[in-house]
Amino acid sequence: MNEPALAQAPAPERNGRKLGAKGQRTRRQLIEATVELLKTHGLRDVSVVDVARAANTSPATFYVYFKGVPEAVLAALENSSQTSPELEALMARDWLAPGGAEAAAAFVEEYTALWNNNRTIFVVRNLAADEGDDRFYEARMTQALPIMNAISHQIERAQTAGRIPASLSPRACAGTILMMLERLSAIGPMSREEDRVGYASLKAAAAHSLAMMLGVRD
Repeated sequence: MNEPALAQAPAPERNGRKLGAKGQRTRRQLIEATVELLKTHGLRDVSVVDVARAANTSPATFYVYFKGVPEAVLAALENSSQTSPELEALMARDWLAPGGAEAAAAFVEEYTALWNNNRTIFVVRNLAADEGDDRFYEARMTQALPIMNAISHQIERAQTAGRIPASLSPRACAGTILMMLERLSAIGPMSREEDRVGYASLKAAAAHSLAMMLGVRD
C-alpha cells in the first residue's frame, strides 16, 4: 500500500537552527527511509545505522536531525492526520436527518482508507503507546482529538433529541467509536470473507454501530 510523502513542513535541526533546502531534503529522506524499514521491521529492530544506510547517508548525519529512530517516527507523525476534509464534512452533517445510514457507511470507508494510507506509522505509534511510551501516547491522542471532538458534538445532539441515553458520556462514546474504527482499520484488511467476518462485513457492522451511536433512525 502506498503511503503519502511525509514531513514536508520546515523543521529545525536538533541544535535549533533553521534548515535550508538541502537540510530539509536530507531530513525528509531519513524519515522516509525510517518508515520504509518499519513496513517490515519492528521499531526496536530498526537501528540508526539501518536508516542511514537506507537513506544513503551516515549515522553522524542522522544524529544531526534526530536523537534516535523513535524521534524520526514522531517527526513522521507530525505530518500525518487521522482526519480529512471529507471526514469532517461527513461528521458535520445533520445525523438526525434522513440518509444517516449511508453517511455512516461513507464515513467508515473514508476513515479506514485514510488510516491505512498511514498504516505503518500508525501501527508503530499505537504499539509504542500501548507499551507505555508517553510521547507516542500523546501523539495518538493529539491526532485523534479533532475527529473525537466532532463525534462528541454529534452524540450530544442525539442525546438532546432523545435518540440515545442521556446518561452516556459523549466523550466516552466518541472514544469507543474511534477505538473500534482503529482496530477495524488495523486488522480488517487481513480478515477473510469465508469466515463470515471479511473486511466488507466488518465495515458494514461498524457503520451500523456508528449510526446507532449518532442517533440515526433510517
